[in-house]
Amino acid sequence: MDYNLDLEETPRPSKRQRDIKGVPQFPPGVPHFFPSPSPTKSNTTPSEASVESHQSGRLSPSKQLQALEDEDQPVFFCNFGDNEEHEECADVVKMRDAIQGLADGVGILGYKDLPTVTASLSSTLDRRRFGYPWANDCAQRLAYGAMPSMACLEDIVRAAWNNDRGTGTSEDDWNTDVQHPLIKLALETCEHKATLNIYGVKTLIIDPKSLARTKEGIPRRIIDYVIALKSDDVTKQAWQVLKPLSIDGGKTVKSWNHVTRNRNLRTDPIAINVETKGPHKSWTDGKPQIAIWTDAWLNRLMLLPRAKEKTEPWPAIPLLIAQGHDWHLLVISRDGEKTVIRDKIDVGSTRSCFDAMKVVAVLHWCMDWAETVWRPWFLSLI
Repeated sequence: MDYNLDLEETPRPSKRQRDIKGVPQFPPGVPHFFPSPSPTKSNTTPSEASVESHQSGRLSPSKQLQALEDEDQPVFFCNFGDNEEHEECADVVKMRDAIQGLADGVGILGYKDLPTVTASLSSTLDRRRFGYPWANDCAQRLAYGAMPSMACLEDIVRAAWNNDRGTGTSEDDWNTDVQHPLIKLALETCEHKATLNIYGVKTLIIDPKSLARTKEGIPRRIIDYVIALKSDDVTKQAWQVLKPLSIDGGKTVKSWNHVTRNRNLRTDPIAINVETKGPHKSWTDGKPQIAIWTDAWLNRLMLLPRAKEKTEPWPAIPLLIAQGHDWHLLVISRDGEKTVIRDKIDVGSTRSCFDAMKVVAVLHWCMDWAETVWRPWFLSLI
C-alpha cells in the first residue's frame, strides 16, 4: 500500500491493454509524441543475459534444487527430525544437538572473570545477556578455543550495523567487512589454528564440471569460503603419488579437491564450506549453490584411492550459510549413493556481541570437527 497517496484524489482506473485500433493514425510528416516501440533485439551482454535467465526462473534456486532431486542418484532435502523418508544417523543427531545447544546460547562463553568482561560491553542488552548463568561454561568452552577480543567482536558487529543501514551494501562489502573478519577471528582463537586455513573460493569453478551431479546450468558464482586442512606429513607423502583425474577423456590438474585454479586448494583438503548472501537476498538462494558445490566435492573424494573400500556411511558434514547478519547451519550426509541435506539451525547473527559469540562458538565447534573427525576420515581415503 502506498501511504503517500492523496486520499481526496479521484482514483484512476486501472490501465487496460492498449488497443492498436484505437490509436490515432497520423499522416506522413506530421510529428507525434507517442513512444517508439521497444526493439525486438536485445542489446544485453552475455553476463546480463545470464542474470536475466536466472531471474526468469530457468536457473532459479527452486529449479536447481529440483534438478538435484531429479537425478538418478539424487540429493534429498529435508528438515531436521523428519524421519519419514530419511532417518537421521547417529552422527547427524550428535552434530545437530551440539550446534543447537550453542545456537541457544548454552556454554558459548568461557570467562573466568565474567563481570569484568561484561562491564566492558557497550550495549546494555549485551551486558544483561552475557550474565545468563547457562551461557558461561569455561570447562566446555575453552576446550574448543580461546575467547575472542571483545573489542574485535564489537568492531565486527558495528561494521555489520553500518552495512545494514538504509538500502544496505553489497554482498562483497559484507564479506570484506563482516563475514571474513568473523571467520578469521574464529580461526585465530581456535584450538586448531595451526593446522587449518581459510580460503576465498568465490572465483573458483568445479573442475571437471562432470563432478557436478546436476545437468542444469551451474551458478557462475558457487560459494565464498572454505576452511581447509593444512597438509601434514601423510598428505604430503600421498600427494607425490596422486594422479590427475581422467574424466570424459581429458585429464585435469592434480588436486585433492574439485578445484584446480588455486595451488593451495589443490594440496590442502577442504573440510568446511561457507556460502554468503547479502541481507536483501533469501538465505535459501544459497541452498542449491552450497549443495551443488558440496556434492561435487564429495564426488571428487569418492575417486580418491581408498574411497571405494569404505562401506560405512560418511561422517555428517556441517554446511554454513551467512545471509547478512544471520548465520544458518545445514548438515549433509552420504551413505552409499544416497545424499541427504538437512536444514536448518539458526546459529547466531552479528546484530549483537552475544549473538556473534554464538557464531564464533559454532565455528570453533566445526573447526574442532574438521581436525578431530574429518582429518582422520580424509586420511583413510588416501
